[in-house]
Amino acid sequence: MYNYFMLIGYVVNDIELKEVADGKKVVKLRLAVKREFQNMDGGYDTDFINISVWEYLAEHAVNYLKKGARVAVKGRICPKKETKNDVSVITNELYADRLIFLGETGTKEFDAEASKTKEE
Repeated sequence: MYNYFMLIGYVVNDIELKEVADGKKVVKLRLAVKREFQNMDGGYDTDFINISVWEYLAEHAVNYLKKGARVAVKGRICPKKETKNDVSVITNELYADRLIFLGETGTKEFDAEASKTKEE
């Protein structure tokens, strides 16, 4: 079985590197991803999806991404249980494992597991 997602979209937010309490670095990306099919009005809907990018990948996201940049993201879906007002809610959080920057001058790929760079 596999637990992964693959999205291609445009960065909606400004990229900001943050450090959490245990010293790990994180970037919160928000991607605009256009749906493949037309809606009832003949247009295309866009989904806005939040993705967490950690450590090695977060540093590269800050260096290579900016608002409006096109990027492919591969990652995993992690359920997260939260309790608010005595009600338990399970949400899904998306964590990036690979970023592929799809720029006009070529692509640049970063992989969290291998901590390596691939340029084309």
